[in-house]
Amino acid sequence: MANTFLTPSIIGREALLILENELVAANLFNRSYADDFRGAKVGDTISVRGPASFTAQEFTSTTTTQDATESSRSLTLEKHFDVTFAVTSKQWTLDLANFRQQLLEPAVSAIAQGIDSYILGKGSQIPNFVGTAGDPPDSLADMVGVVKKLDDLKVPTRGRISIINSQAKADMLGNVTQVLQADQRGDGGSALREASMGRILGMDYYMDQNIATHDTNGPTGYLVNNGAGYAAGATTLTVDTGSNTIVAGDVFTVAGDSKQHVVLSTNGSTSITIEETGLGAAVADNAALTFQTTDHVMNIAGHPNGLSYAVVPLELPAGAARAEYVADRGLGLRIVFDYDGSTKTDTISIDVLCGAKVIQGDLLTRVLG
Repeated sequence: MANTFLTPSIIGREALLILENELVAANLFNRSYADDFRGAKVGDTISVRGPASFTAQEFTSTTTTQDATESSRSLTLEKHFDVTFAVTSKQWTLDLANFRQQLLEPAVSAIAQGIDSYILGKGSQIPNFVGTAGDPPDSLADMVGVVKKLDDLKVPTRGRISIINSQAKADMLGNVTQVLQADQRGDGGSALREASMGRILGMDYYMDQNIATHDTNGPTGYLVNNGAGYAAGATTLTVDTGSNTIVAGDVFTVAGDSKQHVVLSTNGSTSITIEETGLGAAVADNAALTFQTTDHVMNIAGHPNGLSYAVVPLELPAGAARAEYVADRGLGLRIVFDYDGSTKTDTISIDVLCGAKVIQGDLLTRVLG
């Protein structure tokens, strides 16, 4: 196929296929909200409905009607990923196959890496944690511990996934026979399947090189600083007396509450905001906060609905005669051709907007490594 047929539409369709094949984490989590962002710009936000909460009541002679009140979370398009590259006259002579291999695949792969890294960085919003910081899960007992954690959180058993880094994968393959046997059953194919380690203990395991690490200052000695204490559901806590600065992403427990919590934001080290579900029980003034004080890899396990994201193309630029956006199955890209008269060089720009958030933290856990 001659290069004269390499239109933004053709390149866009090819690029979208490459993007879907290159993504790992983004192919595993919930991306059903992309259509809500049509025509969006960086910073645009939508409200995402969470599940309604009900209580199973024993029926005697009458039924008590419960209000179907849904929770709501905001999802913001935070990131604008772009790859713009120059195309020389010689490169324009390439057919579609060579153009894809030499230019398009490296460009879209870079965008895929950016998207996956961004999504996996949201592990810092997950309040639950299991395992030992600095020690990747590397035994059957470690894997059973993850399963127990998800069972205790009442995570649905169907559809469970675990995304781990390369070190955890290597340790598991080297030490856990069941993992090696599951990996050998893989069927190859797309990048997602190649990332698959198989299904072990009721959970599909995947390796992703973009798993994030949380760096903590190791806060210790912090106490609740509120004379009346805090009721269950509180999301902002005043604290005092501790050493080492608290940072967003730190996870902790507080005396009197069995839940694990995550710091979403801080006001210095005197006030912290935690996950949107808040405290699981009332806590008293001077209740001690116990932080996880060691830097750790944030491997992730749980249910895909715990994290939601949107990948959407931007609006077409008004001044671009050759531009198009392509979207399919919750993914989208914008392709723009331009020409620099000063260098007499054509350029191709591929870009996308992305937003992600932990919507239901009780469906996910960090697996410390």
